[in-house]
Amino acid sequence: MGNKIVFIQGSPRKKGNTRAAAKIAIESAKGHGAEVTEVDVTTLEFKAPGCIGCYKCQNSDEYKCALNDEVAEKVATLPEYDVIVLVTPLYWWSYTAQLKIFIDRMFSLMKLSGEEHKSLMSGKIMGLLATAGGPYENNLGLLETQWKNPADMLGCKFMSCLFPNTTPEEGSLISDPSAVEKAREFGRLLASA
Repeated sequence: MGNKIVFIQGSPRKKGNTRAAAKIAIESAKGHGAEVTEVDVTTLEFKAPGCIGCYKCQNSDEYKCALNDEVAEKVATLPEYDVIVLVTPLYWWSYTAQLKIFIDRMFSLMKLSGEEHKSLMSGKIMGLLATAGGPYENNLGLLETQWKNPADMLGCKFMSCLFPNTTPEEGSLISDPSAVEKAREFGRLLASA
């Protein structure tokens, strides 16, 4: 059996190019034996928008956000997966606000102790599938770094599938055969990584 993968959907556009590319990658991963789950963070209920810095997660033996809402529940499931893939369009040189809420709560999956840290994510694969209206350099590359650096810190392998210079028209990305093949290949790589 292939990897157990979760795709964290962060795009508020249900029929946008980011979700369309993710759908292709998901189907490819499934076709190559992966067990795939999707979490749509744009629909999750939350008590606070992101981490509130209470540090209750750090002062507990549990690896769980203390806010006990849907976001905390979904974040707590991440260690069950081999591969965690963020799916987002580039919004103002970063993730969507909806996805950032989820990412900030991932702080609960690690414990800090001075310069050292322990994480339930160590050894996992962190992935990024992202689209942007502009180029890679000084644009989509900044977003990639924002996910690669935490992956490195947590002892995770990092993989990405990036689509720069994407037009905002729904479906335009998947009308490009090279983009479709790129998304398919990413799904295959995630399934076998």
